[in-house]
Amino acid sequence: MNLLKNKTLLYGEDELDIQKHYSNYFKHYFKIIYTANDGKDALGKYREYKPDIIILDINMPYLSGLEVARKIREDDNDVSIILLTARSDKKALIEAVELGLVTYLEKPICRDALKKALAKLNQKEKSKNNINLWFYKNNYYVWDKIKQQLFYQQQVLLTKQEILLLEILISNNGAKVSYQTIYEKVWFNEDKEYKESTIKTLISALRIKLPPKAIENVYGMGYYLNIY
Repeated sequence: MNLLKNKTLLYGEDELDIQKHYSNYFKHYFKIIYTANDGKDALGKYREYKPDIIILDINMPYLSGLEVARKIREDDNDVSIILLTARSDKKALIEAVELGLVTYLEKPICRDALKKALAKLNQKEKSKNNINLWFYKNNYYVWDKIKQQLFYQQQVLLTKQEILLLEILISNNGAKVSYQTIYEKVWFNEDKEYKESTIKTLISALRIKLPPKAIENVYGMGYYLNIY
């Protein structure tokens, strides 16, 4: 679960002995732990710190974990949320389905179940970093946003300039990128004269490493990424 080591966690639990116990446990997995003693505290700390992961007890004073999760989802559909619940809270969990939880855990928390939940969480966080670009010959070309690497069965070796170019095209979500923009972002720290031929040479080199028609040209204007 190495990916979680760089993530921050907000842990909401009103039973302080339990909070202290699991906060110490979570320190082995997460970079920073923020704790909250009730629902209002949890919501305030979410807004202040914007943690990567949120674990909430459903039954907390002032605002329930379910209410906190609902309010968070009004602004953030991406953050990973796990709810802690008693066996009698099945109705609340049915209501929580629409909130896109990673999972839920029944209290008292079983250590094995917690480890499985953290493994599932790690996998979900990993998938956030990956973008499936093209499905070609039964496999995806996958872009790892964090490592800035392209994979197709194995890593596709790209030069520094090819990586910059691919990042620009991906970030534009299929919209056209002008020659000038490509030049300014790829050769931003180089004393190099602007030439369309230089860009076309780089495009040609990158195309060889991608599936057919992955990069399309708008004549005289620029290029865009053709995702299929």
